[in-house]
Amino acid sequence: MTAFTFGKHSIHLSDIRDIKLAYDYQKSEMYIDLELNGGIQLSLNLHDSLLFMEKFIHKIKEEKNV
Repeated sequence: MTAFTFGKHSIHLSDIRDIKLAYDYQKSEMYIDLELNGGIQLSLNLHDSLLFMEKFIHKIKEEKNV
């Protein structure tokens, strides 16, 4: 995953410094907050959070050969 694209925005993986995950198992919801280079913080909505996690998990599987 070289870039994560949502809406009109594109974020390169190398720009992500930290990922915070908030979830509610009972409501089947998860939300991702990204911290980017330069101190920028970005909170993703449910749809974009799920899209990001799908791509991130795919990236991990490829890198780890799982």
